[in-house]
Amino acid sequence: MGGVQHSTLLLAEYLKLKDGVNVEVLLPNPGPLSRLLTEKSVPIKFYNPVEYKSTAISIQNDQLRIPNPFFWIWNMIGIGINTFKIRKNISSNTDLLISKGLVNHFTSIIASKLLKIPVISHLQDLITDRFFGSLSFIFKKFSQMGSNYIVCDGSLIQQSLGSDVESKSIVVLNGIKINEFKRDDILRLDIRNEFNILEDAYVIGHIARITSWKGQSQLIKSFHEFSMTNQNSYLLLIGSPLFDNNQYYNSIIKLIEELSLRDKVIMPGYRNDLQALFSAMDLFLYPSMNKDTSPLSLLSAISSGLPVGMSNIASLSEITDVCPGIDVFNPNNLNEIVNIMDKYKNVDSRDKNGKLNQVSGKNHFDISIHGKKMEQIIQHVYISSK
Repeated sequence: MGGVQHSTLLLAEYLKLKDGVNVEVLLPNPGPLSRLLTEKSVPIKFYNPVEYKSTAISIQNDQLRIPNPFFWIWNMIGIGINTFKIRKNISSNTDLLISKGLVNHFTSIIASKLLKIPVISHLQDLITDRFFGSLSFIFKKFSQMGSNYIVCDGSLIQQSLGSDVESKSIVVLNGIKINEFKRDDILRLDIRNEFNILEDAYVIGHIARITSWKGQSQLIKSFHEFSMTNQNSYLLLIGSPLFDNNQYYNSIIKLIEELSLRDKVIMPGYRNDLQALFSAMDLFLYPSMNKDTSPLSLLSAISSGLPVGMSNIASLSEITDVCPGIDVFNPNNLNEIVNIMDKYKNVDSRDKNGKLNQVSGKNHFDISIHGKKMEQIIQHVYISSK
């Protein structure tokens, strides 16, 4: 499951507990999200969509993308078919629709207009200016005309929509269950024993989908330099190439081999026992290269009480605005990353900074804060549509 799926689960669970609110989640197909929603007794439906294709051919680990016109046509046809399927599966007593996921915004907006019900577009991904900004332009115009309200999980997303939608858009940072990430000494030992890491070792961690713009390669190169003088250190990279091919993942494995880090860099793949993993870490680093907005793993690491270093990219600026304890670095400057690794070798520094981050997480990222804001928006849009 990616960030959009996790945020869908948390919001649905929050709204389900509110009096007078009936929640139903429409999903493409069965999977981990549907199983978790069922466990939480949240009603679900499946609409079995036409599968969309990537609109570009990726070259050199996504450094260059060439448009694929055949799949653009395929996806346009798919949008039409999937709109019909979504409309067919929306319950007749539905009063409001919330769309999540990039292409789903198109289908959901069209379906809501056909059903004459309001729609809130929850944007959780920044559309880049590739292909001369054509996709960004199309989406911006479409959302301006079709969405009753737009929720953005980062200010950069809101800015990309232009001033025309300022009156009907708002930035709401993602929310998490902060109590689920509190670090635990027993869990710390369990994970370290699983990965054969000594209790007194210095563990630097990262959790994210393994894709080029998440910056894992920069982290590995920096760790290589750091580990030259710190033999009792390890790099724990959690994640898989979810929604992506294995090209970048394979390049990461090759890089680890070339730098002779096989015994120092641990990559167990996708994991959902995040509390235990955070407990095993001493420092969390987040080296995204671009377009990340309030990522759940970053918010979770902050709330867990870990010292955190992250990229100084513009899309993460609102996180540093509310978390004064976070260290920032230029993801293209390996020395800056190494310096943060070196800074938190000291246990006292880790504890002091981690406590500061934990307070910030409690004050700004709990799901109750996110959910209340979303509830207010839903009420506003519903009343305004009458």
